Amino acid sequence: MNDLLQFDFNVPIEKLKTIRIKKNDHAIQREPRLRQSLILAYQIEQIIEDKLARDFTEVADWLSMTKARLSQIMSLLNLAPSIQEEILLTDSPKIYQSTVDTIQYIALEIDWNKQSILWKDLTRDCFVAEKRSSQ
Repeated sequence: MNDLLQFDFNVPIEKLKTIRIKKNDHAIQREPRLRQSLILAYQIEQIIEDKLARDFTEVADWLSMTKARLSQIMSLLNLAPSIQEEILLTDSPKIYQSTVDTIQYIALEIDWNKQSILWKDLTRDCFVAEKRSSQ
């Protein structure tokens, strides 16, 4: 006798499309938004390379975001490797305070040395703002 129990049932796909998944994973929610965005950019780049999506427009539709917003997120891949490393691997306050929008001007700079200078200036600005708010 087999102790295997099996259930079969039908679920209409239309209803599944409207279900929103709750973010119960608090570890992900605690990650800085900037880090999440950079990781997302790398994942999207991989999806395009693997030809799992036709183009960025299709990915933007999947993620329910505008092409402009997706473009801003993808621009993070233009950051100098040292900046990307700091975003991904450190827990400095500036990583938590910065967003894609606040560092967009850095990602648009093509010279990595200038990017590093702008990034250090941003660090100083975040430190000054943090110091003011704590006083």
